[in-house]
Amino acid sequence: MTNENVINKAILVNHFSGNATPLQRKLIEEWLAEPDNIEYYYECLNEWENNNAQFIANDTLALKKVIATKNKEEKIKQSESTIRMFGRRFAVAATILLVVGVSLFLGKDAIIYKSIETTFGEIKQVTLPDGSIVTLNANSEIRFSRFNFSTKTREVMLNGEADFSVVHTKSNQKFIVKTDNNLHVTVLGTQFSVYARNTNDRVVLRKGKVELDYVSDDKRSKQLILRPGDVFTQKIGGGETLAHITDTEKEVIWKTHDFLFESTSLSEIATMLKDNFGINARFQNQALASRKISGSFHAEKAEELVDAISQLLDINYKIRNNVVYFYE
Repeated sequence: MTNENVINKAILVNHFSGNATPLQRKLIEEWLAEPDNIEYYYECLNEWENNNAQFIANDTLALKKVIATKNKEEKIKQSESTIRMFGRRFAVAATILLVVGVSLFLGKDAIIYKSIETTFGEIKQVTLPDGSIVTLNANSEIRFSRFNFSTKTREVMLNGEADFSVVHTKSNQKFIVKTDNNLHVTVLGTQFSVYARNTNDRVVLRKGKVELDYVSDDKRSKQLILRPGDVFTQKIGGGETLAHITDTEKEVIWKTHDFLFESTSLSEIATMLKDNFGINARFQNQALASRKISGSFHAEKAEELVDAISQLLDINYKIRNNVVYFYE
């Protein structure tokens, strides 16, 4: 009988409660050697924690103890000893220890946070534990807590671009989106999109109300309330603007692999090609880079978008080693 057949939710719950036998703990360790089983383990752990709120987690302390050990064998011995000393709640940290031992790519953040990302050209819809829906644009990543996401302040970290449809909770829990550039978007229940890449941060509010916390050009912390149709942009390195638009849906046209250009220069499109498809653009001269186009194009691959642009402008192109060369 394989470990996949032996390990089920009942055994995991028994282990989380600190009642697993040495044989069961050994089987769980071997079972966790398969990466596909790790996510299922986290799902069961999160469900168990929600049903056993009286146990107060101290994941940071547990992880420090894990990191302090010299090797996997010493980690296992120490965790078993600690379980006897501190009881059922620390058994959870001991199993986390096993995940660390068998998944060398996992660090502290990887244990505490779940990360979901998209590759170049990929769009993915994600349902968060509270029921909120996030649509990730290409080359983007979100991170959120694996544990108690729905019972504490809901916090998501974004790198890239995403559209959010946030559900309202009975307890009025805040929902916060953070970017690497210290922009915080706080909402209660609304629809909005956030762009957070190398050039700038941008927030477009489609429905509801959000509050922004950001660091201004003079290095002071500021707050700003957005209303539907507001577009806030902050350039990396300085410069903030607040505009208003009537058609907010065009800001998330990318969700269906569509691209909308409104007198957009080829140099601006070059940034879009790099963000979404991971290819760089080179131009024969600056005059060509400054040429502008308007229109809507559907493209799921970089070649499709590049080909449409070249036909519209009646120019030539070549793609080599993830670089597209435009020339007349």
